[in-house]
Amino acid sequence: MKIKPNSWFRYVRPDEVAECWDGVLSAGLYQPLWDCVNSYKAPSPEESEEPCHGMDGVADFWDRFTPDQQLALNKLADLNDRFEAGFDPFNI
Repeated sequence: MKIKPNSWFRYVRPDEVAECWDGVLSAGLYQPLWDCVNSYKAPSPEESEEPCHGMDGVADFWDRFTPDQQLALNKLADLNDRFEAGFDPFNI
């Protein structure tokens, strides 16, 4: 069975999830998320004033995570209530 990423993972980068979401450390996801950073294709916010929405999201690296990690990431997305009104995935 293929595990689909939570829809917000198209927009949030792995480093943002690693640093800003609750439960990442206890789920053992901090380092696997940071391991994706070296493969980013878009410039970082520090490198460009133009945002690159929809690039380098967690979903772009989904196949790098084990099925257990994918399940844990989706669970964290639900637990962190990222769908609340006013949530801006580009300003975490």
